[in-house]
Amino acid sequence: MKKSVVSEIMNEPVADNNDTHLWMAVMDRAVRDLIALEKYRQDPAVMEDPVFRYDYRTLKKWFHSPSMEPGSFNWICSLVNIDPKWALNRLEERLKVCLIPESSRKVRLDSDSKKADISAAFAA
Repeated sequence: MKKSVVSEIMNEPVADNNDTHLWMAVMDRAVRDLIALEKYRQDPAVMEDPVFRYDYRTLKKWFHSPSMEPGSFNWICSLVNIDPKWALNRLEERLKVCLIPESSRKVRLDSDSKKADISAAFAA
C-alpha cells in the first residue's frame, strides 16, 4: 500500500477513524497536486495557460487561507491535531526536495554523506 505524502511529511500516524481517513486523503491529494503544479510551473509555456494559473492560485490560496470552514486546510489540520503553520513549513521543505532534479539529489546526498564522514573523523 502506498504511503500518503501527508504521513511522510508528518512522520507519525494520526487518529484512526473513517472521517480522519477521508480528510487525510483530501489533504494528501492537495499536497500531491501542489507538488505536481510546482513542477509544471517551471515550464514557461505552462504558465501561459490561464486554467493552469487559476488552478495553481486556487490551491495555494487553499493552503494559506485562515478559514476554519469544513474542508479548509486549517479545519483538516485541527481535525487531525496538526498545527497548520508547522504543516505548511514541512510542506515547503518537502517541495524544495521534490523540485530538485533527481541527478542533483544524488549529488547532494553523496556530498552530505562525505560531510558526515569528515565530521565523524574530526569528532573521533
